[in-house]
Amino acid sequence: MAESFIYANGRISGEETTLLDQRMWQMLISSPSGEEALRLLGDTWYGGFMQYHCMEDCFIKAMEATEEELIELSEDERLVRGILYRRDVRNARYIWKNLLSGDGSDAEVEIELPGLIETEILHKAVKSVEARDELPALFLRTLEELLENDRVSIVQIDRKMDLLAAAVERTELVEINSGFRTFVMTNIEQKNFLTASRCSIDGVSRQHLRELLLPGGYHTEDEIEEAYQRRTLPGLLAETPGFNSIVAAFEEALEAGLFMGFEKECDRRLLELLEKGAFPVFGPSPLAAFVIRREMEISHLRLLLAAKSAGVKEDRLKNRLPRG
Repeated sequence: MAESFIYANGRISGEETTLLDQRMWQMLISSPSGEEALRLLGDTWYGGFMQYHCMEDCFIKAMEATEEELIELSEDERLVRGILYRRDVRNARYIWKNLLSGDGSDAEVEIELPGLIETEILHKAVKSVEARDELPALFLRTLEELLENDRVSIVQIDRKMDLLAAAVERTELVEINSGFRTFVMTNIEQKNFLTASRCSIDGVSRQHLRELLLPGGYHTEDEIEEAYQRRTLPGLLAETPGFNSIVAAFEEALEAGLFMGFEKECDRRLLELLEKGAFPVFGPSPLAAFVIRREMEISHLRLLLAAKSAGVKEDRLKNRLPRG
């Protein structure tokens, strides 16, 4: 199996040079305007997708190209599922939110290329029992829960889709390689503590907090809820393996009510796991890790461009972006 990935992993080593390096991030952050940032991006790998006038379309096409190329390099079913079911979750969110939270009309909604589930099935499954039979179990359970009420809010749909996204990662990414277990658990743990810190600032009840937590982190929802009630969240976070370096940022977020520093340290930790994770040299793991690194890079570029458009100062961007 490892020998079949020699060529693919060699290609990934070359593809990694298309990720933005520290120098480019510094130039983007220091750029005086969004227009200048776009000009700089035009000289990178992303320039090949900038014929799409809308940058969101550019990013979607760039992500699709990354995923499709790696899938072509690998026939490993674990990698294909791990990548494409995550795309299906995103499409299901777009489609089900449109169909269930509005007036019931099937208005056109922008979606990505289908993963392993045809978008037509995602559409039809809302009203057709037969179409639901073609959904994987996790997707089917989520849709059935959404359909239990005659009308659901956007917030409720997003909550269910967040749970589905986490469940897919716990199932599919970990299946690629056990090294991804640490990444997935770390990602969920970070999201839960970020949610808890924001709820603490807003004075949210512990019962409502419980509804917002995701299963699958290092600590159970019960443990986080109890620490939330006792105001001992930093101490609980300090018990999380590998989290000692970000406890101070978490305490600062709770004290100041500002979360940029904590989010930056969380993203930095995830990037470290992807770049230095305990993955085999050969196999599907480096390919999947590269896809997620590209996904995070695009997420940070979206944030940067939005900040530039809003006139956010360079110092604030440096306090938020892990490459700052």
